[in-house]
Amino acid sequence: MPTIRILVFVKNAGVKLNKYTLFTPGPTDIPPDVLKVLSKPIFYHREENFAKLLKEVTDALGKILSSSGKIYFFTSSGTGAMEAACTNILSSKDKPVVALCGKFGQRWLELCKAYRIKPIVIKEDYGKAISPDKIEKVLKKRKSPTVLFTTLTETSTGVLNDIKAFGKITKKFNAYLVVDGVAGIGADRCYQDEWNIDILVGASQKALMSPPGISFISVSKRALKKIQTSTLPKYYFDLNIYEKFREKAQTPWTPAINVLVGLARGLKIILKRGIEKNFLYHQRLGDHTRQRVQKMGLEIMPSRPSNALTVVKMPEDIGATRIIKRVKEKYGILFADGQAELKNRIIRIGHMGNYSIRKMDRALDALAEVLNQWRR
Repeated sequence: MPTIRILVFVKNAGVKLNKYTLFTPGPTDIPPDVLKVLSKPIFYHREENFAKLLKEVTDALGKILSSSGKIYFFTSSGTGAMEAACTNILSSKDKPVVALCGKFGQRWLELCKAYRIKPIVIKEDYGKAISPDKIEKVLKKRKSPTVLFTTLTETSTGVLNDIKAFGKITKKFNAYLVVDGVAGIGADRCYQDEWNIDILVGASQKALMSPPGISFISVSKRALKKIQTSTLPKYYFDLNIYEKFREKAQTPWTPAINVLVGLARGLKIILKRGIEKNFLYHQRLGDHTRQRVQKMGLEIMPSRPSNALTVVKMPEDIGATRIIKRVKEKYGILFADGQAELKNRIIRIGHMGNYSIRKMDRALDALAEVLNQWRR
């Protein structure tokens, strides 16, 4: 007689719920208003309710991005939207330029290589912003219009690049500018039309105060014409398919509906505060955080810091990893470690979205206390 196994499922067995607050550079802490709407019943994505939702999110994003372009939504992380930008604007014989200063800028290079495209690379040392002069020198040598891939806010180092200057240069040489704005949108100034950005990439989980799951690209009219000539293979991210559904305020594939509901609420919070006031709000958070960190005797890594996060160099005799672990265990506050070669060398403190001076002080007091314990 065969053995019958009876499986008993105990509610929450073995599951440890988070008992800490995120001060990471994405995902970020979510406002109560957004959490509340996330629990609402789901609705069908081919109904008028969804079309109304998508129009609302599209209109709000257009205002925040200062964009007259077309916006397309994907059920993916920000990397998915980066791939969508890459595979839709490039053709197999293109020779794009990738300007990078960190791990996420490196992702543009990896995406190009995945499609067997060999770009020209402009690389700055980690912690330094990309030099506009270097971009101009490279584009000046190009005989035909090219595509420049770069990053607004480099999350791995906290650097804010001068996209406005890049846009002037790409316009001068008739090049296309594609920007990863995932970490910066909503925290750092970024004006798509004014700065001549052809494709701007974003996602839900950072300064837009929503859970992960939705990414998007905002595409200029000029870029849409080039997209029609793209020869790279694509299916899930094919904007020709997305455009047919965009006209009906739909998406071709099943979207993360409740994440879009949360995103709509997060965008409402920003618009209610005011777009310019929102930038100043993040600037104050960033300035305050960096001043407090420097008073602890620590060094800020980036030469041109973002409003979205603060990246702190840690002394070699202390290291970042154990400090992060101790702050989480003792105070219920989670910072982020460095990535790749910066692992254990830096602490990344997120302050984009649902944060305040008081909230940052609570986290920074905890960091200072743990550092003092290690220094004794």
